[in-house]
Amino acid sequence: MENTETEDETGWNCSVHPSVFFLLGTLVLTTCATGMLCAAIMTDHWEEVTWDKESLDILANGTVKLRWLLDRTVARVSTNDMKDRPMAFLVPMHGGIWTLCVSLTDEEISLLGRVGFPSVQPCVNYLSGGIDGVRGYEPRADWQHRMQNLSISCALVCLIILGSAALIGAFGVFQHQISAVLVTGVMYLLAASFALFTLTIIHFKRLHTKPHDSDGTVDGVVSPTGSRGVKDLLPARVFTTSWSLDLGWGGVMLCVMTSVLWILLSKIMRFNPISSMINY
Repeated sequence: MENTETEDETGWNCSVHPSVFFLLGTLVLTTCATGMLCAAIMTDHWEEVTWDKESLDILANGTVKLRWLLDRTVARVSTNDMKDRPMAFLVPMHGGIWTLCVSLTDEEISLLGRVGFPSVQPCVNYLSGGIDGVRGYEPRADWQHRMQNLSISCALVCLIILGSAALIGAFGVFQHQISAVLVTGVMYLLAASFALFTLTIIHFKRLHTKPHDSDGTVDGVVSPTGSRGVKDLLPARVFTTSWSLDLGWGGVMLCVMTSVLWILLSKIMRFNPISSMINY
């Protein structure tokens, strides 16, 4: 490869080996891939839960009373025999790998409290016990439990691999250890694999949801007395993926590209050590 040579005003001959640019490009792409994948895992907009208003009106069919609040964002469900006390609230939600959040501001929750909205945490962390037993939230189905726990496990392994790869990669570059650089490339490929498992689980976990089951998942429902009475309304829920999932797919692709660059870097270092590149 040709060398880039310049001569400064003092007469010193300054040269940069072209492989240095490859090293810098690898480090930049590594930073982008790590940041994007970590951001995707840590954010809580992997999926969103909304309600189809027209379907709700049809499913209600006079059996329950629907009262729309907050510019038709939240539906208050009640029955005639409950003296207009709320049976449940149908609210928009968004969730991540280990969090579930109500898509309402604190002010909106405070306003809803005047009409019987229960006092709940805006976000619940699955790692701190999940939503089971938390007032206002209904337990998830067994299938949802397994899928959620599996996605959390894969995400945690992915984060551990990314952190370890960063340390090993830095050691390999600064200590000129070719084997460490090669291992870094393999670890980024492993991180992409576990991230792919997480993305796939999140994408397909809703396929086995049975909205008519009384013990099924009831994301999108907040109730002070339990949500079994609104099971006939659950088909009106709409599950959509959100920007965190897209960010995760981008992170997986960058991690694969990063893995290839680290493996190529180990081949380059075999014939051109980093010290000779810089001091050429």
